Formats: sequence, structure tokens, C-alpha cells
Amino acid sequence: MAIKLFNGRFELGLRILIILGQKKSASIDELLAFDFVTTYASSFNLSTDSLHGDNAYNYSEIASRREMMDKGINFLMMYDLLEICYDSGSGYEYRLTKLGRNIESQLNDQYALEYRQTLSCVINKYSQLSSKEMMKLINSNFMKELE
Repeated sequence: MAIKLFNGRFELGLRILIILGQKKSASIDELLAFDFVTTYASSFNLSTDSLHGDNAYNYSEIASRREMMDKGINFLMMYDLLEICYDSGSGYEYRLTKLGRNIESQLNDQYALEYRQTLSCVINKYSQLSSKEMMKLINSNFMKELE
């Protein structure tokens, strides 16, 4: 089995920890949308630079990132860092366990600090949007970049 270095389950798992450190709970679609906008914040006019650089193929990552996001969630749940909760209004969401909050608080390298700072801008601007509205935003931004 090949190990995926970038956007693999471990890296996405760490970013999920950071997202849920700032957002109490989130669905997999919300995690995907917030992570994508955070890593490519310059495309959404939220930063001068994107954490993962700018390239012509960043929008093509969404489908594979969704699959790896699921693997990242499973990885975190396997180590009891994440739990699933159900709300009749919002459906299934994930939140950090006590151990997950402890680990998240220890992520303090330069990348984690920049990710948190950018994520804070993303949450402030888009937290009122549903996951469907976030995906529409991502899709419409993609269409603008094609023009």
C-alpha cells in the first residue's frame, strides 16, 4: 500500500483537529468545505497567499479530498480523538473528545498557527452558510477562475 504524503489521512486528521478546535462540531461536508477554503484562502480573497500554494488544479482535489477526509475521520476515531454525535436538525456531526482537544492544543508549529489564523477568517466569514451553500460558493469561485 502506497503512503500518501500530502492530503493523506494523517495530515487531514491534523487539520480536522484544528477545525474542530475552533468549531464545536461539524459534518464531513462542513469539514471538507472549511478545509478547502482555508488551504486555498487566496482564491476566496481571505489571504494574500494560499497555505498550499496556488495552482490550476486545486479545485480538482475536492473529490479525492472528500475520500481522504473520511479516512482522516476514521483515523481520529480509531485513536479516540473524535466522536460522532447526531442531531435531528443537522444530522451526523463530529466533535473532539477530551483527548482530541488535548492533542489539538499541542499543535503549535508554524503551519498550524497559520492554518488556525486563516481558518478563523474563514469561520468568521462563512460560518452562517450551510455545507451546501459552502459547496456552491466553492463551485461558483471555480467558475469565476475559469473565465
